Amino acid sequence: MRRVILFVATLAAGCSRATTPPVTVLAKPSLVAIHKLAVMPVGASAATTGSAAARAPAAVSEMLLKAASREAVWTTVDPDAVGAALDAIKATDSTEVKAGELAARLGADATLTATVARYDERQGGDYGVSEPASVSIQLLVVGAGKKQPEWKANYVITQEPLAYNLWNFWGFVQGGAKWLTVNELARIGIEEAVRRLAQRSGAS
Repeated sequence: MRRVILFVATLAAGCSRATTPPVTVLAKPSLVAIHKLAVMPVGASAATTGSAAARAPAAVSEMLLKAASREAVWTTVDPDAVGAALDAIKATDSTEVKAGELAARLGADATLTATVARYDERQGGDYGVSEPASVSIQLLVVGAGKKQPEWKANYVITQEPLAYNLWNFWGFVQGGAKWLTVNELARIGIEEAVRRLAQRSGAS
């Protein structure tokens, strides 16, 4: 009984932290309100590590688009139009430069994209693993015609049992009482980051 009381008291004292995924946001004052947003697919990178690295670009790209499309503060550019515009941009340009040019070509206020440093699948199943899922993802927003991000969100996490760290209660709330797959773990952070971007944009 005393342990239950301590658990509840701890969560009450830091409820927001305990139930919010660990996404760190850095935003420049120059970030303007976003009314039209392009979502640029994540490019494959030899620098991405992890057992599921090959799946990361397609999986994270889909999550980004779905999360952005759910927000009402902006409209998202049709993916086919994004693909056509990307074909006309130099493949050798950096991610940031391509994102800024993409937004300009599409008449969007900004482009949302991401880079993936680690995408490691769990080794095991829902209720037992030898290694948990682990991700390191950075979301970027680059304004039209710009070459540097005006907003970044970092999401770096390896799933831990709730018993190890009560601040991981967010994983239990959003993913259930189980070991998450790498896609499930990534989705939680991406949706939280996009939600915060929408809040920031709506307040501008």
